[in-house]
Amino acid sequence: MSTTRMLFLSFALTALLLGCKASPETATTSTSTTTTSSSSTTTSTTTTSTAPPAFPSIPPVVISGNIPTTVPIPPNPPPNATSEQFRPYFDWFSWESFIALNWPASGVGRGNPDQPNNPSVFTSMTNTTPVTWGTYKANWELFDQYDKRPTPWNDYNSPYAPALCPQAKQTDKQLLMVTKGDTELSDVNQAFSFPLVDQSSNYVYFEVRYNEQQYNWIRGADNTPATWLYLMKNLPPGTVVSLPPNPRNPADSIMIKAAWRSLGGTQNTSGLQDKLRQRYYTVNAWVYNSQTQQCTQQLMGLVGFHIAQKTSLFTEWVWSTFEQVDNVPPKVDNVPSSFNNGTDNPSTGTQGFANRPTYTAPGQLPPTPTPTQVTRLNPMPTTPPGASTVDVNNTFHAALPKNSIWQYYQLVTTQWPTNPSQFKAPANRGVYPQDCGGAFPVNGAVNTALETYFQSSQLAVGAFGNSCMSCHYNAGTGLRDFSWGLARRPHQDAPPPSTSKMKATAQTAAK
Repeated sequence: MSTTRMLFLSFALTALLLGCKASPETATTSTSTTTTSSSSTTTSTTTTSTAPPAFPSIPPVVISGNIPTTVPIPPNPPPNATSEQFRPYFDWFSWESFIALNWPASGVGRGNPDQPNNPSVFTSMTNTTPVTWGTYKANWELFDQYDKRPTPWNDYNSPYAPALCPQAKQTDKQLLMVTKGDTELSDVNQAFSFPLVDQSSNYVYFEVRYNEQQYNWIRGADNTPATWLYLMKNLPPGTVVSLPPNPRNPADSIMIKAAWRSLGGTQNTSGLQDKLRQRYYTVNAWVYNSQTQQCTQQLMGLVGFHIAQKTSLFTEWVWSTFEQVDNVPPKVDNVPSSFNNGTDNPSTGTQGFANRPTYTAPGQLPPTPTPTQVTRLNPMPTTPPGASTVDVNNTFHAALPKNSIWQYYQLVTTQWPTNPSQFKAPANRGVYPQDCGGAFPVNGAVNTALETYFQSSQLAVGAFGNSCMSCHYNAGTGLRDFSWGLARRPHQDAPPPSTSKMKATAQTAAK
């Protein structure tokens, strides 16, 4: 029996005991009127198949606002099953997580889906409906509060708020990051990546958000200052951080990274812009331009979406990445690509891009950017036959209404640890991929909007590799539980410096 099969047999048995949000093996369909603020009545209909599904196969789609916590691995995979053959079960997990995170928000508290067991809530939403993950805490609500306590989870107020967009309310979306690793609010002067420019010469903006479990763990307990992990003094060299699920908290941690492009470009004078808007999930956001030092409200369309979820079985996290279908060629419905001019000029060569902007530090953007030319260097997986990532995308698209905005989004790849018990941090001479839980796939797990310039393994050396796991494995030399936020953003327990771009608000938080 292969090592891979032995590991996944163990996972499968555990998954059966733990359960998941719905059992794909028994093709369960349920409807309910559950809400987050009141009691409800649930009616369900269950149909059980007597024959086991083929292996590998795509589990039935479940339209649910409940985030899955287990991967539906079959209990009896064949001898010598390969990691590639387990791909559809992880891709199913990715898509189900994507649906649940983009489920309409309840409007009660933060991170709560509206009627999560009622599929019609999701299938009838528009491309402007506020979604659950959009109510998660932004990174600046946790790591930019200086000498004040970050506020409790459900609170939208903060002791300090970005001074860059003074018009913004606390509940408004503010986009301040022109790369996925740098923010105008940060005191870090070295660029972590490079900006991306769309075909309308607009910069793409990024944001990072945390779910309640991860936020609260880093925020720590009010009466135990040593647990406040957003402070540098509580993370001396050599400190190992273990985010939930852990022995003290069984719930999953989730990190979200999103990329947005402006849908108000000046080059769409033919009416195409209105058509384009119907292909994007959109938000009205306050967007900061460091060249003009102005913040304006713009309609922004979602172009890239990372989900990192740490589960009890997969402690090196499960990594899922989605894109809007019009990012790069080939064209879908003959719609122009957001990041490609439709020709081979300029050539993207063996690196997957051309016209990368000059960028050395946050806030130092070229005033007249040239559109970045992007192609996909790492194809979306087409294996195993009939149950590949491409096939999983088709299956989920077929299960959604034809007018659903999510028809225009696709899973690019899922990456996961095949041997989670094998972990050794780089600080302890761990080596990727074997000491990173046996990451699969090893390389090439990238997003054209979020890792535009790291598609090539050669160019990604400085970013520790061209995959989610290879990069995050090195966060704090492997001691920060795959969180670059914990590796780069903790700060001194002191008031903001005079150069800070955060402003004090009327909100106060006791220390």
